[in-house]
This record gives sequence, C-alpha cells and structure tokens, in this order.
Amino acid sequence: YNRRWRMPAQTQSIGNIYKGLSQTGAWGCFGEFNRISVEVLSVVAVQVKTIQDAILSKKKHFMFLDADIRLTPTVGIFITMNPGYAGRTELPENLKALFRPCAMVVPDFELIAEIMLVAEGFIEARVLARKFLTLYTLCKELLSKQDHYDWGLRAIKSVLVVAGTLKRGDKGRPEDQVLMRALRDFNTPKIVTDDVPIFMGLIGDLFPALNVPRKRDLDFEATVKKSVVELGLQPEDNFVLKVVQLEELLHVRHSIFVIGNAGTGKTKILRSLNKTYQIMKRKPVWQDLNPKAVTNDELFGYINPATREWKDGLFSCIMRDLANMSTDFPKWIVLDGDIDPMWIESLNTVMDDNKVLTLASNERVPLTPSMRLMFEIGHLKAATPATVSRAGILFANPSDLGWNPYVQSWIDTRDVQSEKANLTILFDRYVPTCLETLRFRFKKITPVTDISMIQTLCYLLEALLSPENTPPDTAKEVYELYFVFAAVWAFGGSMFQDQLVDYRVEFSKWWVTEFKTVKFPTHGTVFDYFL
Repeated sequence: YNRRWRMPAQTQSIGNIYKGLSQTGAWGCFGEFNRISVEVLSVVAVQVKTIQDAILSKKKHFMFLDADIRLTPTVGIFITMNPGYAGRTELPENLKALFRPCAMVVPDFELIAEIMLVAEGFIEARVLARKFLTLYTLCKELLSKQDHYDWGLRAIKSVLVVAGTLKRGDKGRPEDQVLMRALRDFNTPKIVTDDVPIFMGLIGDLFPALNVPRKRDLDFEATVKKSVVELGLQPEDNFVLKVVQLEELLHVRHSIFVIGNAGTGKTKILRSLNKTYQIMKRKPVWQDLNPKAVTNDELFGYINPATREWKDGLFSCIMRDLANMSTDFPKWIVLDGDIDPMWIESLNTVMDDNKVLTLASNERVPLTPSMRLMFEIGHLKAATPATVSRAGILFANPSDLGWNPYVQSWIDTRDVQSEKANLTILFDRYVPTCLETLRFRFKKITPVTDISMIQTLCYLLEALLSPENTPPDTAKEVYELYFVFAAVWAFGGSMFQDQLVDYRVEFSKWWVTEFKTVKFPTHGTVFDYFL
C-alpha cells in the first residue's frame, strides 16, 4: 500500500502520518521532501529514528509522540526529491544517515518507446521508435533553447498515446504516416515561429516523401468559428487552429500551459474553446484564480499552529467543489499568474499521473477525469524541469495573430459606416510603417509590445471620435487629423529622453518627414500641439 504526499511543514502533521503508517504497516512515499524547512526536518529525523529503532528491536508496541502504539514491521518510508531548485533545502546529516540513497539512472527511452508502440498496436515498432528518438535528440540539439521545450519521457509518452489513438481511428493508414502525423501535430503547438522550419525539416528528413494531411474535424472547426464570431473576434485561420490544438491537447494532457507575450490572444483562445463547449451544449464550468495575488497558505490552506485548526485555501476549495460535481461536463481551473516554484511545485502530484491534491490536513482531493488545470502565463523562466515536463504546452507566437484582427474587431464596434471605411484606410496607411520603424530605430523608456501601442491608439480614438466631434457627415480629412493626433501619442508617447539623445525630438523629425498629409507647424515637436 503506497500513498504519496505533498509535504506539509508541520512536525505534528508528519508525526501523525508516521503514526498511521507504523500501525498499518503501509509504505509512505513523501514527495518534495527537501521543501520542508531545516528545523522541521531535524524533528522528522528523530521521529524516523524512533520507528527504525523499534523495528530493529522487533517490538510489538513502542512509544511515539507521547502515545503507546502498535508496530507493524512492514512499515516503509520513502522520500523523493529534486535537488538544487529554488525553495529547496539540504537534508540535515542526521536525516540523511537514516535513508539509503538510490540514484536514478537515465532510462532507455528507445526501448520504452518501442514497448509502448507495440502496446498501442504498431508492427514496425523498433524502426519507428528509433526514428522517434532520433527526432527528439536532434530537436534538443538543433532547436533554440526555450524554457518551455521538453523532450523527456513524459513528452514521449504523450505523443505515443496520440499515435495509438490515431492508429485506431485510421486503421488503413501506414504506420510511419501515423507516427509522423502524431509527431508533427502534437509538437507544432509548442514550437516558436523561428524553429518551425528546422522542426519541419527534421521531420521531412526522417520521414522522406511523406506529406500526411492534418486530421481535421470540420464540424468542430465550424463550431469554433461560430463561437469566435459570437465573441466579437475575427475567425482567422491561425487563431482557429490554436483553439483546435488546445482541444487536441486536452484529450491527452490534464494540465496545459498556454504561454505567450501579452496581447498574443491567450485568454481569447481559452474563452473561444469555452464558448465552443457552450454552443455544443456541454455546459462547461470555468473557475479562474491569480495564484500570485495570495500567499501559499491562502492558496492551499494551512493548520493554525496554536489551535491545530484547519483553514481551507482558495485553490483547495475550488478543486474540492469541482471534484464533488457529479456531471461529466468540462471543468476548468484557470490559473492566470506568473509561475514560481513556491506554489506550482505544490501541484506536482496533481499535474502528474497521481492526479491528487494532498493538503496539509492529510485530505486528498482527486482531479476527476472531466477536470483540467489551465495555466495562462507569459514565460516559464522560473519553472523547474519537473514542472515543465508535467504539462502540455500551447505557445501563442506574436506572429500567429498580429495586430490586424484586433483592429478589425475594434472597427466592427463602430456604428457609422463611413467612419469604418475611413479608419480602415488610415490604419493601413500609418500603422505598418510606424511599427516597422519603431522596432529598430528609437529607444523607449520601457519595452512596449506592438499590440499595446495598437490598443492605446484604439482607446485614444474611442475618446476622440465622439458623436459631437465626428457627426456622420464628417470629412475624411477630419478623421485623419484625429487619427494622427492619437497615433503620435500611441507610438511616440513612450520615447526616451537621455543626456545624449532626445528620442522624442528624433521621433518628431521622422514623423514630419514620413507623413506629410497632416502638416505640423515648424516650431517645437509634434507633441506640442493638441486638437
């Protein structure tokens, strides 16, 4: 009998677990053991020594935590830990001496892949396993070093499960085509734009002359497009593809990282899939939470040291409520906030195959088959390899969407038809040149993404283009006046002024020479004038 715990930091709690294990003779596997503070670990060493001495003396009963308890000698205490991460401590010497170390060797991935392929029904398993591992080895060496890339055992296992599903769904297709499709379609969502040609080249070299079409569910894609339009967004092919890829990931992983810079459409991807479920009458449940807005204790709960009373946390409450729902409809916990090891490592047992949240009160909350953990984040710089390997990755590249869909959606909200036409022309005339020039030429106070400047431009225009300022019969020259004023501040407002160069002046000179339709006075800069 084996139980796995996320370690609580209370000596009394750990002592109670040991007391139960000693009386039942069960084995306990304690994960992330070196996340406990050194002071607590020293007390734990004494508790473990007491149990070991009782076993050596072949006692039937022994004193433990001021109580006389029965001892079943089959009791076993195992600890697992990853050394050298943030929030980890060194085990004290007196505790180290009580445990026999067991170093894990790197497994034979090729043999594991071959066995799993055979289990999934592949005949040419040996050849395909070699190709599989060759691809992942080359990806590790040739692709750029991204925090979210993982080419380890969990990633291998997920792709093999996908390959098995594809094989059973298309029995007449040759096996190399099935595996090639699984490798391509399951890894593409996490590959950054610059690496896509290299990755596709590697697949082309390993599976020459194979061009297998992507497996598509056209009815589902039509529903996604419908939900995107209902949300007031643009049904761009790239965006719809991201939503479909998220749905495919959810079939094989129960934890998903949706990664991308601000403004790349992460929230809208999640909202679009959620809306698709609603249209399909699947009644999805959505609970979101910012884990960085609260402390660890407020997130997972804690035991009051004085009263020994258990106080529930936000995440534990949400997870318990969803686990207690009897329906099979999709249930999402969306964690929207930066990742750091202090809170995410407490979810290790939830994100791996255990699918259980273990609380400091010794309660175990299961992640039911219909529940999913969704993480909406900007990067994985602070995440450990243990975290990265546990989740599926959907990477939203800035180039996947661009600024056009956002502008189009905003223009669609305007009421006057002539205004819509004028704005479309003005955006096309000014924005591409501004973005291209600002990318390299001027220095800003703080980095500003393209989409942030576009959003600022739209907000300013929303304030300026009021019915009083621009009645329906307004001339296009007036629209351009307002547009230029908004664009100057949206694109030039963050320019840096240092002792050597005043980039506001440089921007002003560039603007006046580049765009001559709206004439600025020769005195001062473009920032000195208002409407």
